[in-house]
Amino acid sequence: MDKKRLFRMAYRVLENSTPLRMDCGELCSKACCKGDQETGMHLFPGEEQVYADPPSFLSISPTHIEIKGHSRLLIALCKGSCNRRLRPLSCRVFPLIPYLDKNNVLSIIMDPRAAHLCPIAGYTERNTLNLFFVRNVRNAFRLLMHDKEIKEYIVWLSRQIDDFNQLKGSFDAKTDSTER
Repeated sequence: MDKKRLFRMAYRVLENSTPLRMDCGELCSKACCKGDQETGMHLFPGEEQVYADPPSFLSISPTHIEIKGHSRLLIALCKGSCNRRLRPLSCRVFPLIPYLDKNNVLSIIMDPRAAHLCPIAGYTERNTLNLFFVRNVRNAFRLLMHDKEIKEYIVWLSRQIDDFNQLKGSFDAKTDSTER
């Protein structure tokens, strides 16, 4: 199956799904929609095919991050407002992220990297989110993982999350010991 079709199917699974039963952008003044290099959203491998002719609110740029055996990671930057039906996958699932453990078991977790930007990620447990949203995110990634390149990216992303959590844990431990 071609990736453009696969992503459109995943988008349909996520249609009308939101993390909270309210506009979460009201909590943070839409911090994830500011449209700068810090708040852009990465595209999943092949997702750029959906945006061959990007909508006017969105620009796509390569990052400095190169995935082993693949091309550079792409980032989608918005201009502060969008047509929600045309958002990239990362925007649709934020602040959640797919995670594959060492046994290839898929979990949908709160993205720990989002805590500095998103009040939901920083102060909310995943189980307090809209359960319909969490279920749809899981179903979308179950569908997408049938594609080998996307699954490899999710494995890579999961190891990045492991590294982030390990560094954060080391930093937290050092901060705790210096504050005594």
